[in-house]
Amino acid sequence: MSRVTFRSAPGAEGAPLVPPGLESAIDATATGAAVELFAAYRVTIAPVTGPEVQLPIPDLSALGIVRFTASGLIGTTVLGVSTGTLRRSNMRGTSDRDWVAELANQYIGRFKLKLLRMGFELWSMTPVTVSGRLLATAVSQPDFAPIFFRDAKGGSVAVWIEIDIDGPLKVTPPASDGEIPREGDVILF
Repeated sequence: MSRVTFRSAPGAEGAPLVPPGLESAIDATATGAAVELFAAYRVTIAPVTGPEVQLPIPDLSALGIVRFTASGLIGTTVLGVSTGTLRRSNMRGTSDRDWVAELANQYIGRFKLKLLRMGFELWSMTPVTVSGRLLATAVSQPDFAPIFFRDAKGGSVAVWIEIDIDGPLKVTPPASDGEIPREGDVILF
C-alpha cells in the first residue's frame, strides 16, 4: 500500500495515469530517503505502519515544506519532526526553523536523486517552514496519513508527499551510475 498520495490535478477527470510500478517505487524511495537523511546525522529512525500510527501526531514541533514539479505533475513534500529528534540531528545548533528547512531541502534532494537513478526527474523549489503547533488540523486528516517514523529515543518524523498528475508522466531510461551524484556529494559549479 502506498502512503504517497496520487490524485488528478484539479479540474481533471478520472483517476491519474501513473506508470506501473511508479507509485510503489516513489513510496519506497520516500521512505529510504528519510531513513538515510537522519542516519547521516546519527539519528536512527524506523518506519512505523498500521494501527501504531496515531493521528494527529502530537509531538511534531516544526514542518519543512518543499514544492516540486516534473513533466506532467506537481507535488508537495512535508517533513515534520519532533523537537527531540530535530535537536539531536542538529549538530550545528542552528534554530529549529532553519534546521527543519535544511532537513526538508536535503530530504527532497535525496528523494530526487533516487528517482533520477530510476529515470524520473523532479525539480524542487526553496523550502519553507511552519511551526508545528499551528498545523494540528492540517496534519490530522485520516485519509492523508504520513510515512511515519520513530527514532530510538521516542521522537517522531513524518513525511507527507502529495502528487497531482496533470498530464502524461515522463520516465526515461536511467542515466549511467557515474553521471548522477551520490547523496552527500559536494558539487561545485
